[in-house]
Amino acid sequence: MSTPSPRLVSWENGTDLVIELLLARDVGTVWDALTDSGTAAAWFAPFRLGEESEDAGDDADVPASRPITFELEDIDLSGSVLSCEEYDHVLLDLDDFGVLGIRLLPLEGDTGEGTLLVFTQTAADVDTARAQASEFGPMWDTHLRLFTRSLGVNIAEATEPELDAAYSDLALEAGDAGDGPDSVDASSATADRAES
Repeated sequence: MSTPSPRLVSWENGTDLVIELLLARDVGTVWDALTDSGTAAAWFAPFRLGEESEDAGDDADVPASRPITFELEDIDLSGSVLSCEEYDHVLLDLDDFGVLGIRLLPLEGDTGEGTLLVFTQTAADVDTARAQASEFGPMWDTHLRLFTRSLGVNIAEATEPELDAAYSDLALEAGDAGDGPDSVDASSATADRAES
């Protein structure tokens, strides 16, 4: 049975809320469910993608971005896709939430293929990350549990008080200087866990 594993990771240029989740599904299955608008409606919201920014072109100083809009029940949540590599990661900048990343790491074990899903929400500093974790962590945790169930993977229920307690005082880890949020990698510890 899977359960989310949250912590804060401090980088050279900020601090991330990191939530890891082991999924008993291969990366292709997880990626397809993650990036399908219809499937996303079951665990977050359907989305629509706009055209890639024409400003990017060949200029290395202007990153390619693509508008994305999540169609929530009463409002639209807008943002942009900053980076996306099929079957590896997606990095979003969403209004009201900032930079969010999801990375998929393939795992092989005794039970066959699996995936380590690493969700991140980036903040400028530890205090901001703690505030975001307390405010948004329970919500992200709930959506990740819904995503897990949409894959047919068994996951424990969590009550609102349990989630509030879990995200109100997270452990803080130091990340490697070269593995900041721009790399969409949670930490060297994540890579180590993925390999074991």
